[in-house]
Amino acid sequence: MHKNKQQVAAAQHIAVNEPTLGQSVRMKTSFNAAKIVQLAAMEFISQFIRLASRRATGFSPILQRNRTTVVQKQFVTHRQAHSTMDTTIHSAGIGEIHMVPMSVIQRPIPSVLDEKKVQSLMETIKGESSEDEVPPIDLLWISGSEGGDYYFSFGGCHRFEAYKRLQREAIKAKLVKSTLGDLYHYMGSSAPKYLA
Repeated sequence: MHKNKQQVAAAQHIAVNEPTLGQSVRMKTSFNAAKIVQLAAMEFISQFIRLASRRATGFSPILQRNRTTVVQKQFVTHRQAHSTMDTTIHSAGIGEIHMVPMSVIQRPIPSVLDEKKVQSLMETIKGESSEDEVPPIDLLWISGSEGGDYYFSFGGCHRFEAYKRLQREAIKAKLVKSTLGDLYHYMGSSAPKYLA
């Protein structure tokens, strides 16, 4: 009972002192205090990650969340305008899209695929009339100690598989400059200790 009073007090504090979250609280006639506290914590963590990201390039936040809608923003780079709805936290500040040869991409974790999704993507890729129809995948780009370039992919498994089945030589990708330490976060002790 005491814990519930603390949650309600925290939610009321948020409703008064946090304009975005407060608006959401006032719009609902009844609300779950624990959920409001959880949302506030998630928003704080999200802001902290965006600010602390070493990959930030000075762009304003790419995806702003309003508790009722998601607002899409766009930014312009020297190359072209990109929709930012299809970005991840890793590539949010990266505007350049590269065509990376499929043969150099390493996917160390086996994919679990939805066959219907792969087939749908294949049809979309075949009839693609603009670059924006199928978003690029994110690749961790690691420079080896002797100058080699290594590209690791952990997401975008359906897109990767669709390009592979269509026997495309290259795939659209955003290169996320990374380190062996970053790779360790994905692979744990299976990560290579050294790249040439």
